[in-house]
Amino acid sequence: MDQMIVQPTDLALFLVSFAACIYCFILSRRLKALQDTRDGLGATIMALTKSVSAVSSATSETRSQAGELATRLSSLMKDADQMCHRLSALTDELEKTHKTASESATAAQGELKMALGDLLDQSQDSMTEMRRLLRQMRTLTGVAATTIRDSDFLFDDEDADLVERTL
Repeated sequence: MDQMIVQPTDLALFLVSFAACIYCFILSRRLKALQDTRDGLGATIMALTKSVSAVSSATSETRSQAGELATRLSSLMKDADQMCHRLSALTDELEKTHKTASESATAAQGELKMALGDLLDQSQDSMTEMRRLLRQMRTLTGVAATTIRDSDFLFDDEDADLVERTL
């Protein structure tokens, strides 16, 4: 029988094969640990997949809401623009009305001053005339009283009483 002689290359080949088996065994265990859906990388990948799905859903919902908000904002901007034009027109109208009212008030104030001045002049003239008439009446009354006293002897007592009652 021939003896089998172990050659160094055979031994090296055996050792390398054995090391490769051990390496494959270790890699297999690590791969199983990574694929474990409870604790390993598989769980992390599942969590990331769920997160990506949730983010995608939230993104599409946000886009939908952003579209609705953009439409609403556009409508509000149109309303605000219309209100701005309306407010501008009302402001212009108010300025015109204020100017007209101010001019009317100034004119009325001038007319009132003139009318009051005329009335004051007329009342002063009337007061002067009334004072003059009162002086004339006092003078005439004094003259009449003197005349009556001087002419008492001409009348009876009844006539004198009548004259005194009329004064």
